[in-house]
Amino acid sequence: MSRALLVVAALSACSDDPIDLTGAYEVQSHVGSSPCGNDTPVMNGGKFLVFHKETFIAEYFVYDECMDAEGTMCSSTGGLLSGLFEPIDNGWKGVASTSSGSGGRCILGYLETTAKLNGSRLVVESNRYSDDTDRPDAECTTEKAEELGDDMPCEEHEHIEAEKR
Repeated sequence: MSRALLVVAALSACSDDPIDLTGAYEVQSHVGSSPCGNDTPVMNGGKFLVFHKETFIAEYFVYDECMDAEGTMCSSTGGLLSGLFEPIDNGWKGVASTSSGSGGRCILGYLETTAKLNGSRLVVESNRYSDDTDRPDAECTTEKAEELGDDMPCEEHEHIEAEKR
């Protein structure tokens, strides 16, 4: 039997006046690595990031990678799974944890993304961690994935710098 769970952390605001990320940002630099470590330019990313709010229990930010600033030629970056739910200093943060497996085999996942705005300059940083090991079913949970977080091996890193249009 296999099970898959998703927990998205929707935490309370740490600021009375959270940053509004809504709008289009022209990508200046987009690098990544898989596994994490030696970032290289990402060649097939969008030329623009278009941020907008969505609602699932509470409002949160998501962004699409687009070929135009108007957001008419875009690919989604993951919606709820990659949503930014928590206001942080100068931006927003999103965390998602996953688990799947049974019979002692377990795959845990943890994704952390931040988007920080300083003036017109936006920096999006994303890290995906995972652990594929033998683990008792009782420990194959999203809570365990969240507990281990960035102590698990880093599988993928992405760093995007962009300017508000």
